[in-house]
Amino acid sequence: MTSSSRSRVAVVGGGAAGLSVAWELARAGAEVQLYEASDRTGGAVAPLQLGAGNQLDGVSQLSALSVDAGAEAFATRSSAVADLIGDLGLAERIVSPNPAGAWLQLPHLAAPLPATGVLGIPGDPQAEDVVAVLGAEVAARAAEDLSAPMTWTAERASERPPSLGEVVRDRMGEAVVEQLVSPITSGVHSAAPDDLAISAAHPRLYQTMLRAGSLARAVADLKAAAPAGSAVQSLRGGMHTLTAELDAQLRQAGASIRLNTEVQDLRQLHAEQRPEHIVLAADLERAAALASPYLQVTDPPTGVPSGVALVTMLVRAPELDQFPRGTGMLVAPSVAHIGAKSMTHVSAKWAWVGEALHQQLGPGHHLLRLSYGRVTDDPDSGALGLNSSDAQLVRAAAADLPALTGVDVEAGQILDAAVVRWPRVLPGASAEHRHRAEQFRRALASQRSASVSGSDHQPQLWAVGGWLAGTGLAQVIPDARATARAILANA
Repeated sequence: MTSSSRSRVAVVGGGAAGLSVAWELARAGAEVQLYEASDRTGGAVAPLQLGAGNQLDGVSQLSALSVDAGAEAFATRSSAVADLIGDLGLAERIVSPNPAGAWLQLPHLAAPLPATGVLGIPGDPQAEDVVAVLGAEVAARAAEDLSAPMTWTAERASERPPSLGEVVRDRMGEAVVEQLVSPITSGVHSAAPDDLAISAAHPRLYQTMLRAGSLARAVADLKAAAPAGSAVQSLRGGMHTLTAELDAQLRQAGASIRLNTEVQDLRQLHAEQRPEHIVLAADLERAAALASPYLQVTDPPTGVPSGVALVTMLVRAPELDQFPRGTGMLVAPSVAHIGAKSMTHVSAKWAWVGEALHQQLGPGHHLLRLSYGRVTDDPDSGALGLNSSDAQLVRAAAADLPALTGVDVEAGQILDAAVVRWPRVLPGASAEHRHRAEQFRRALASQRSASVSGSDHQPQLWAVGGWLAGTGLAQVIPDARATARAILANA
C-alpha cells in the first residue's frame, strides 16, 4: 500500500478488539488513529499490581509482580488467539494451566468438574465423574439423549435462536442444566443457561449436535476435534502482556493512540480527521449512540446494566499447597451459603504465579481471585457485586474462602486484598440480543454500501467487540482481524 493510497482509519475504543483491528490495519500500511476514553488501552485485559492492596497491609516484596486484573486466559477451541500471539512474536510465552482442573460447588456437595464436558454438558453422561455429581438416576436420564430422536433443526434455530438451557433441558433434563451447566455459565458468562444463546456459548455446538444426532455425541466430537492439551491457555506474565504488546507494536508502526480522548460525535470526527473508515470498538451503548446519525436501526441491541467485581487475595496458607479444590471453584446459583459465583486459585492454576510467589515470599503463599455479580441478580436484592463497597466485598471474600477452598483460612492469613470492578463487561448473550446484534451488523453493511454509492462522502462504519462477536478473546480477536481484512479489501 503506497503512501498515496493508504487508507485512513479511525478506531474508537482501545480494548482487545480495538487494538487487534488497529494492529492488523497498521501492519498492512493503513494510517490508523485510535481513540481511547480512559488512560490506558487493553480494556478488560489489564494488569493488577500485587503488594499494593487498598484494604490490608501491602506486601512490598511483590512490587515487581503483576497478574491479570480481568481476562486471564483464552479458549483453544480454535487457533485464532494463538495465531495472533505468534504473529506478535510471543509464542514462547504461551502456557497451559494446571491439569487438575476446577471443581463444582453445589448445594449438596463439592466435586471435581467432570472431565468429558463442554460448558458442563457431559460427552459421556454415564462416566464415573458425571454419576458422582448427578447420581445414577439423573445420569441415566441424561444418557437418553444418545438414543432420543433429534427434534431440533436448522430451520427451527433460524426462526428463533434457542438458548443453551432450552437445548440441554430438552436433551438431558433439568438436573443437568442446574447442576452442571448453570455453574459454568454463571461463572464464565455471568448468565443463566436460559439467558444464553447456544450460539453465543459455543459457536459450533448446535450445528455439531444436528450432525451427530445427539448433544452428548456433539460434545464428544468437539472435544475430540479440539487441539491437544488444555481447553484454555494464557501467557507467562499474564494476558495483559498481549494487549501491552499490541499497543507497543501499534506505536512502532506509526499509529496514533490518543488516550483520555472520548469521541462524542462521529460527524465531528469525520469533519476534522477525514477517515475513510471508522471502527466502533466501544461498548454496545456507546457504539449504537455514535452510529445513530448514520444508521436506520429500528430495534438496536440493548446492553446488560451490570458488571462484575473481582477480589484478589494474597494469603499465607500452607494448607493450600496441595490444591484441595484444584484450580478453583464454580458455584451454582442455588448455593445459598456462598456469595461468590466463582473462585480461581490463581497460583495453583498458573505455575508462573506460584513460582513467583515462592521465589519472592517463600513457600505456603497463594493467590486467589473471587468473582461477584451475575446478570440475573436483582438490583434491589442487595446481592454482592459491582455496586458493593470494597469493604463489603473483602469481608465477603474472607468469609467465602473457607467454604470455597475447604480450608479454614483465617483473617490473619490474608496478607493483601485488592478489588477491581468491571462495569458493563457482560456482553448480551441472549438469543434476542444475538438477533439484534446481527441486525446491527446488517445495518452497518447497508451504510457502507450507501456511502460508496452516495455523493456525501460519508465514512464507512464498522463495529467489533464482544457484544457483536461473543464472549471471550477466542471470539473477539478473529472477528476483529476479519474486520480489518475486510476494510483493507475495500480500500
